[in-house]
Amino acid sequence: MKEMKTKILTLVFFAFTLITNAQAPQKIWSNSSDPRTQAIRDFARGYYLDCIMNCQKLSALGMNDGLVSGLMAMAFDSLSNNDAAKKSNEVASAFQFDSSILKRLAASDLSPEIYQRNLLSKASEAYNKGDFASSEQSFKEFLKLAPKDTFATFFLGNSQFYQQKYDEAIASYKHVLDLDFNRADVHNLTGVCYLLQNNYLTARDYFSQASILDKHMAVAFYNLGRVHYGLQDKNAALQSLTSAYAFAPKDSGCVALLAQIYLEQSDDKNAEKFLAKLYALNRNNERIGWNLVNLSLKNKDYEHASAYLQNLIRVNPKNAEAYNKLSETYINMNSYEQAFINYENAIAKMGESRDFLYGAGSCANKIGLYGKALEYLGKAQTLDVSFAKTYQAMGDAYMGMKKKKDAKKNYKLAVNFGYQKDVSPTLAPPSLLTAKN
Repeated sequence: MKEMKTKILTLVFFAFTLITNAQAPQKIWSNSSDPRTQAIRDFARGYYLDCIMNCQKLSALGMNDGLVSGLMAMAFDSLSNNDAAKKSNEVASAFQFDSSILKRLAASDLSPEIYQRNLLSKASEAYNKGDFASSEQSFKEFLKLAPKDTFATFFLGNSQFYQQKYDEAIASYKHVLDLDFNRADVHNLTGVCYLLQNNYLTARDYFSQASILDKHMAVAFYNLGRVHYGLQDKNAALQSLTSAYAFAPKDSGCVALLAQIYLEQSDDKNAEKFLAKLYALNRNNERIGWNLVNLSLKNKDYEHASAYLQNLIRVNPKNAEAYNKLSETYINMNSYEQAFINYENAIAKMGESRDFLYGAGSCANKIGLYGKALEYLGKAQTLDVSFAKTYQAMGDAYMGMKKKKDAKKNYKLAVNFGYQKDVSPTLAPPSLLTAKN
């Protein structure tokens, strides 16, 4: 009896010694996980048979891929089962799987979840900094462990897109659509990739699908309009762009393309409507300003033309063409005093030129300022002694001052220099400048 008690005490002491000498576990593992995650954990812990069993379970469920096959190959290799390892490696090779990710995971001393989270954090940080090459690599590394993660696959595609790797981006976006077909945003981005490759027909299919899935997605309708326009189907383009405009009325690209199409269709009313909207979004855009000036002059809408010209001068006070065109517009409105003041402003801002001086002198004649007229016209004559119109205007000034002898002398000089009487003011605007796409 005493001997038995001694044995029990010895066992208790031995057990107590094991307990007190035990170290804290290096990893905390959770048992509630899917077979894939559990297989990765088993391999990292060195439980190779359990790892193989979970991989086989995945294969039986039809969920075999490069990661599962690579994991099995490494587990068999660790058990020195070379034949089985070779067969699994062949399957993994068919998936073009890089088994090094599993080795790095096993060596990281981290649980699979933490390792994946670190990879995703690294990828996201690189992406947000615009380091798309690094984010691409990190997202790829993450997806080796979670190949069906649509978030990572989507941003992998974005990383490739921003590096102009359009074929690779298309492959990533299509993988997302395989997992979640109803992603309108992904259909749209796939279409953009094809559009940038000038594959308009395929791009149209993706933009159409995006607009079907999300009937309020302005960018999808806009892109669809761009494709229709590229395919020369302007009516279809107008339909799509009008839908886009309804959802995003301040989108300058959409408004500009609508204006462009209406210009090409000679629909001046709608062209001016959308050009005016575009100009309201950015009044510093001189190109659009000139479009509006030319349309207004074409339609003899001098009030609007003068307003647009005034803004062009405000944006660029050194715009000689705008000063001349504004005075010509005032003349067409019979506002000679405003035309005269505008020429004086032009001279003050830009200095004396023959055209400004001649214009100021001619307008001064119209409002009876003959002394001022001769002052400006004399300077114009100094700058260009052979400009016939200057002498004709000087003759008019002398006639207004009842100095017929001087008037006759200048009229004669005008004829000698080739003066021919104008039937009407020259107001032919330059050819229309098309709005930017």
